[in-house]
Amino acid sequence: MGQTSTRTESIAGSEGADAALRFARRVHLGQHRKQTGGQFVEHPIAVAALLAAEGCSDDVLIAAYLHDAVEKTPVTSDEIRLRFGDEAAAVVDALTEDASLEEYAERKRALRSQVLAAGEVPVLIYAADRLANMRDWLSLPPEQREPCAGRLETTLPERLQLWAEDLDELTRFDPELVFLAGIQVGLAELRRGSGGVAPGA
Repeated sequence: MGQTSTRTESIAGSEGADAALRFARRVHLGQHRKQTGGQFVEHPIAVAALLAAEGCSDDVLIAAYLHDAVEKTPVTSDEIRLRFGDEAAAVVDALTEDASLEEYAERKRALRSQVLAAGEVPVLIYAADRLANMRDWLSLPPEQREPCAGRLETTLPERLQLWAEDLDELTRFDPELVFLAGIQVGLAELRRGSGGVAPGA
């Protein structure tokens, strides 16, 4: 992904990030999260907030706000490129699932491999995305988590297994990657809340 910096001294007043946020609010308008029922745009906002708290650069925050736009809306990669540049489009492409893969776990594993091959910035956003997703699941009462999995066309044990794989693969990519500790804690809490469902069960 070139030499894009993931750090900056300040993100206050960033026109690029503000424009990406406005764009995300517009294109995700009317969409809701299957996990929580909340407005979908709150998810990319949560991902960007995690990254901003780590001092990530404007370029990273732009891609974070946009990371689901191609996958979840009619927006194309070319439109992202035209509005936000080649780097943002390349990162969003790396974070976009292959819709031709019908099976949930296959699609998620293919996405993970794609992200890991794409380099530091997509991996950083992916890690923040994992943590934000886990927090959504943790906001649900334990008895609502299996029905939530059903809405996503998976099962809770499968989802837990995929998160465990994420943790392993992200740690292998960079043992110092931010968000690893949060993912590990979130996974442990979700396993406890599932009544001791073991990974791969």
